[in-house]
Amino acid sequence: MLAACLDILQFHESNMDSWILNKIRAASLRRVVAWALSLGVWALVAIGASRYFINFVAGPFALTGRELDSIDNVDAAPRYFVRVTGSRVFDTGIRESNSDKTITATYYALLVGDKYLVFKSSAAPPNVAEGELAPWPSDLADMLRSSDMGEMRHHLYPFYVSDESFRVSGYFAIAFLLVYGFLLVRYAVPAWRHLREPTTHPLAIRMATWGDPVGVTFAVEREFGAPHYRNWRGWRAGEQYLVESRVFTFEVHRLEDLLHAYKKVTQHRYHFVIPMGKTYEARLFWEEGTAAISGSQKKVDEILVHLQQRVPWGVHGYNPAVETLYKKQRQELVAQVRQRRLEWEHRGGSQAR
Repeated sequence: MLAACLDILQFHESNMDSWILNKIRAASLRRVVAWALSLGVWALVAIGASRYFINFVAGPFALTGRELDSIDNVDAAPRYFVRVTGSRVFDTGIRESNSDKTITATYYALLVGDKYLVFKSSAAPPNVAEGELAPWPSDLADMLRSSDMGEMRHHLYPFYVSDESFRVSGYFAIAFLLVYGFLLVRYAVPAWRHLREPTTHPLAIRMATWGDPVGVTFAVEREFGAPHYRNWRGWRAGEQYLVESRVFTFEVHRLEDLLHAYKKVTQHRYHFVIPMGKTYEARLFWEEGTAAISGSQKKVDEILVHLQQRVPWGVHGYNPAVETLYKKQRQELVAQVRQRRLEWEHRGGSQAR
């Protein structure tokens, strides 16, 4: 009988202890799914851009007149970052200019075999055209048809070569992929690890130092279900804990460890002149991190009064020196608040509270 009771108690304790771990696991799962979906989207984008990246890496491709003749649809040509060498270069007389009427490029015709390949160049015309093969822009097509180029007009390829930098987009894509990879390693990998083993989550590690895990879990779950204060952005405050539960986040702060709390008021102005209302936020600071709880002035005042009653030894009210100390010498601030607590308890504050 005693053994059965112990088994029931262990089962109950296991369920109690798993509530926080399940919340951590659920938030981690949603993060992993979100990252997996984003990775899938970018994989599809990469597949769609594979033609460009093949040309980015392997190009420019040296094409002959015969290969140019074989191109029926330049938009579908597998090799379109090209280098074409011709025998002669002719000035078409067509210029490209900017808004200041300054000439920025000239269109030339390169003789390749018995046909002419139009190419745009901002430098002196060589007998080599290098760049991206593309259909004629409508304005260029109109000018070519109306230009005085004699028989040359009837022997033009229906596409041209632009000397604008082909690889710029690729460099931007590589830079983005590096940033994305960094974020993937920084956020997705830990989420996967916490999904598989939630006890490795910083919250689980920190809560292990708070005493009996069953009692702590029970208290957090109870206050989560019936909080003293809650708002629509996922914050819930009880007598002992502040809980943040959002789609991708689950966090718990112990109120007694609060270091600093104050109300932040932001005045919004239209064009920096016309007042457009104010927003209110409770800024809270712990050794392990911060919290910002926004809401109406009444709600923000309520949470700050609640915290001042629960944690009278913390620093309440805006204090720039304390904020600087938190940023630069956090352990010094922790030591000061702990000393304030000892002094408060020595004066009998623990009994009075």
